Amino acid sequence: MNVNEHLWDFPHEMTLKVMGAVDAPIEQAVIEILNLHLDEFDSTSITIKPSSKGNYVSVNALIVVHHKEQVEKIYAALNDSPHVKIVF
Repeated sequence: MNVNEHLWDFPHEMTLKVMGAVDAPIEQAVIEILNLHLDEFDSTSITIKPSSKGNYVSVNALIVVHHKEQVEKIYAALNDSPHVKIVF
């Protein structure tokens, strides 16, 4: 993800949406990545929603990012995870 820093106000609160297979440990993968890249992450902000056909699950996390590099590292780590199919 390429962040145009001049378009963002930091710190910035955002909802991160990640999708993965229903049988993958997607929630744990997201929590581990966010704990690694965020100083303060509250895992109770996570919500889980199954897809309409039940094959996938979306994990939504409310996060606060403080700079461009942090956003880029989070997206890169999520995209590198074998459990993540799509990051929004």
